[in-house]
Amino acid sequence: MKMLVTGGAGFIGSNLTEILVENGHEVVVLDNLFLGKKENLSSAVDSIEFVEGDVCDRQLVFEIMKDVDYVFHQAAASSSPMFAKDLRGAVAVNVDGLINVLEAAKMYGVKRVVHACTSSIYGNNPVPHSEDMHVEPPNAYAASKFAAEHIGRIYSAENGLETVGLRYFSVYGPHEKAKGKFANTVSQFMWDMKDGRTPVIFGDGSQTRDFTFVRDVAAANILAAKRPGISGQIFNVGTGVSKSFNDIIDMLNAGLGTSITPKYVNNPIKNYVKDTLADTRKAEKMLGFRARISLEEGIKEIVSLEESRM
Repeated sequence: MKMLVTGGAGFIGSNLTEILVENGHEVVVLDNLFLGKKENLSSAVDSIEFVEGDVCDRQLVFEIMKDVDYVFHQAAASSSPMFAKDLRGAVAVNVDGLINVLEAAKMYGVKRVVHACTSSIYGNNPVPHSEDMHVEPPNAYAASKFAAEHIGRIYSAENGLETVGLRYFSVYGPHEKAKGKFANTVSQFMWDMKDGRTPVIFGDGSQTRDFTFVRDVAAANILAAKRPGISGQIFNVGTGVSKSFNDIIDMLNAGLGTSITPKYVNNPIKNYVKDTLADTRKAEKMLGFRARISLEEGIKEIVSLEESRM
């Protein structure tokens, strides 16, 4: 099978690409290398076709879509701060980029497009967050991702192209370094603490997230591509377990052998989301997905990988 991974040199896309190659698939990666880097694909570089380019380049998207069986659309402006810097450009990536992918996929008879959304669309709804819950995007980033998700579902219904949307919950893991200040809290705290710096927490550290290891997210994508009878559906991709930022500090101290106390500061972010937690029942029942890697196991792995580079 021939697979296209947009954003395939990025954090989630590169982990997914590695697994697809391991599974024997032909893989085309499209990435503009803004948040991705070719080094993320070092283990698969000889087995893929890499195309440097942007999902907003409509002609290029159509050119590379020929003969593709499945699309994993991971390319995105994937963090709220990006929208403060360039609102129009970030929205274009998230919305126009998906439209280009959908139209090209329809033209070339792609079997299914799996596209990524975010748990941020739930805002400060009560937890756990279920897929049928009324969403409350708290910022432009979340609003653009929800708009794209909704377009994907409508396009599928109107044009017969199979699509599946995945709402990611706080993804962390290997290959995140290139995201820098846009990386997940777990990774940012680890980088600070490893180098002896004090991590900064907004508020008192009691806020919680459903932290999901990146290989579990990749596994959910593969299931979403192949599972029959789920076109047009939306699924949460999380663990169903939440931990506080203070819990993360404790786990990292244990893993790194440190005893660093974070610095607590007033929260400057408007509409800050206090808690996230995935209701995983729909994904378990219809998608056959259950996260396999606990937060403790995931932190142990990324700490080990980081220490191996020292």
